[in-house]
Order: sequence, then C-alpha cells, then structure tokens
Amino acid sequence: MRVTLTCLLVACMLFFSACAPKPPKAASKTPEELDSLARSFVLSMAAGRYDEASKTFTKQMAAAMPASKLGELWSALLTQGGRWQQIANTRFAEESGYRVVYVTAAFENGSIDIKVVFDDEAKVAGLWLGAFQPALASSQYTAPVYVKEDSFTEQEVVVGQGQWALPGTLTMPKGEGPFPAVVLVHGSGPLDRDETIGPNKPFKDLAWGLASKGIAVLRYEKRTKHYAAEMKNVQNMTVKEETIDDAVAAVALLKETPGVDPERVFLIGHSLGAMLAPRIAEECLASPHTRIAGIVMLAPASRDLLDVILEQAEYLAGLDGTISEAESREIEAIKTEVEKIRSGKLREGELALNAPKSYWDDLAAYDGVEIAGELGLPMLILQGERDYQVTMEDLQGWEDGLLKPGEANVRTNVSIKTYKDLNHLFISGTGKSTPDEYLIPGHVSEEVITDISNWVRTTGEAGD
Repeated sequence: MRVTLTCLLVACMLFFSACAPKPPKAASKTPEELDSLARSFVLSMAAGRYDEASKTFTKQMAAAMPASKLGELWSALLTQGGRWQQIANTRFAEESGYRVVYVTAAFENGSIDIKVVFDDEAKVAGLWLGAFQPALASSQYTAPVYVKEDSFTEQEVVVGQGQWALPGTLTMPKGEGPFPAVVLVHGSGPLDRDETIGPNKPFKDLAWGLASKGIAVLRYEKRTKHYAAEMKNVQNMTVKEETIDDAVAAVALLKETPGVDPERVFLIGHSLGAMLAPRIAEECLASPHTRIAGIVMLAPASRDLLDVILEQAEYLAGLDGTISEAESREIEAIKTEVEKIRSGKLREGELALNAPKSYWDDLAAYDGVEIAGELGLPMLILQGERDYQVTMEDLQGWEDGLLKPGEANVRTNVSIKTYKDLNHLFISGTGKSTPDEYLIPGHVSEEVITDISNWVRTTGEAGD
C-alpha cells in the first residue's frame, strides 16, 4: 500500500476510515486516558507489534485494515520519513462530536500528525495522516545558479493587521527603482512563506530569481500555517479566510512600499493560489488601493477541485501498475466523501475531505475560468507537462475558456506556455512524477523565472 505524505491539493486529506464513528453517547474515557491509548497504539506500530495495535480497532476497522496492512502502512511511513525516533507531542480534540487524539510522530527526515479517532467504547474507529513536515536539516537552502545574491536585499514585513497579521519577507532589487513587483500566493495546505515541500522552496526560488532580474517580491506565511490552532475555530470557513483576504492585504502593502511602482503590481498564484487568482484579482480591482496590473497562474486547476482530488488518488494508487484492496478502499472512501459533498448531505459543522460544508459550498459556486474571462487583465498561465496534481486537461479548460479557438473574440492579452519536463513545483525531472520526487532537492526552472520576468516587464512597460 502506498502512502503519500505531501501530494494532494487538499493537505491532510482523509487517508483511511473503515467506518466513521458516531458521536459518543457517553465519555467512557477521559482525554488523558485516550491520550495514553493513542500513544500506545502508535508505539505498538513503531515496535512492529501490528497484531497488538490492531486489537484496539473496532470490528469494522479491523476487517478493513488487518495487522498486515497496518504493517504496510508503517513501512511506507519509514520509507518516506526515515528512521523512527519518538512521539514528539500529542493533542486531544473534540471535532464534530468525535473524540480524537493527534499524535505527532517524529522520524529522521521530519514528522507527521497521526489522527486517531475513538468511538464511545474507546476503540480506534478512524485513522488519518496529516501532511509530512520535513526536518529543518532537510530544508537547508542553497541558492540556484540563476540567483545573484548581491543584487537584492530582504526585510521582514507584516501583512495585514489585527487578529490575522502575518509575518512576511519583502525581497527588493538594489537600485533606485521604482520596480515592478509581485505577490506570491500559496497552494493548498499549511505552507510557509517559501512554500517549503521537503527540501524544496519554490517561493524562495521565485523571490530570489525574480529579484535578481529587477522585480520586487512579497511572500508571507499562510494563515493556516501561522494560525493553525486559531483557524480550527473559524466558523463557516471558506477560501476567503484561508487565502483571499491575506493576498489582497499583501497587494495593498506592496503598492504602498517605497521603491515599488504601484501601477505595476502583479499577482502570482501557484496551484490553489493560481486557481483562486481570478477571484483574488476581482477583489483587488474593486479598490484603487489594491488594483493590480495582471496575474500569473502556475498550474491552475480549471476543473472542479473534487474531480482533481479523486483523480490524484487514482493516479497515485496505480503508479506501481496495480491497485491493492486497501488502495481500492481508500479510493472508495474518497468517492464516498465526494458524493456526500455533492449530494448536499454534508451537515453544518461536519467535515468531508478535512474541510467543512461552507468550504465546499463556496468552491462549488466558483468558476475561475469564467471570472478570468470577465476581468480583462493580462494573464500568463504556465503548466508543467509532468504535473500529476494539476494536469494538461486543466490547462485545456483555460485555453478553451479564455482563448476560445476559432472565435473572433480571442483574448490577445492571455499568454500560455507549457514545459515538457517540469512537475507541479516547476522543478525538472524525468518519467512519471511521484510524491517521492518532491523529497529530492531541486529548484524552480530558470526558464520559468525568465518567462515570468520577461512577461512582467513587457506587460508593465506596455501598460496593458
């Protein structure tokens, strides 16, 4: 069974649930006792005592994930995480009436949260894996060859204000200016300002690469990263709270920054940030204080995000040429969650694919291609042809919606380019792209840096 730690667009995706537990009728165990049970469960797996660990399962869970499959799960974690070290932390929570314990398992290469869900008899009825967090040692950064470190400076800034103020980094070219500038908007998950994934830092590559070419760059911690605990308490959360509000605040800050040309501020979104770029731009254009000059979309999904998530799961399960029974159950579990969302059966306060009803309802009403077509802004869309997370099918959706082949009203200010050997992080590779590839150190392609730089400069100078 293959386990993916940092690959789906929706981070902390549902990994496995044999039978969703009913809200407890009575608390048969205290939080401290459940904490101890969760620790024992993880330690049993770490010691190779899979039979012992599986004895804590409900009947349904035990039937769906026998001890042998539990062993495969742990082996897959060791393959990607390295040597087991210890339990770093635990945290008890009640979510939608369920009693859960998050166990932070530390490995040689990083850590991962294992979410253990208990039924009313203190049996393990659900098991989830969070996003892999790389160890600091694996995140040490070496600048790519196209960066000229003596050509720019960096300073700490604060994006937004009040409850959700975020730390950020402003990378400014040296010289008089004023310079064109860009705001970087993250993909899914609790990402830092560098969009760190394993040893790779795509946003740092973009910031340093573009600044080396005379473009100012603002990047910042994502709200779900910096305020992880607080975000869990946000009622009726949508992408507005997750992404959009902070991106608009970043644009406002950048336009007021000395040395930046306020008429040449652009938005660069990656993955989810790219998909939402038209909506962010729409909000930015509503005020002269946040008006932008254009948007760059790196790997934007044009299809329903639920379709993209399911496609990713099927792709990953079939990488080795076969789909095991356990993998089939994983896929069916995701299909069940997707159907629950689409059918309207998801209740208020209930989570599906680790997001609430409000989140999915908001996205269901969003059509990025349609909004992009109405904006009139210059756009640059870039796509790696080896990307399995957002594919060439998504790119086709943008081409059909914006360029309208065969029609007279073809948009002349939309540019689209693909790169044969690049993956979702816009890092070069060969063969089929896999999650393991993200754990290999690399850098955003110099060609991508050059293409964005040339487009920003040309668009800004032309005043399109």
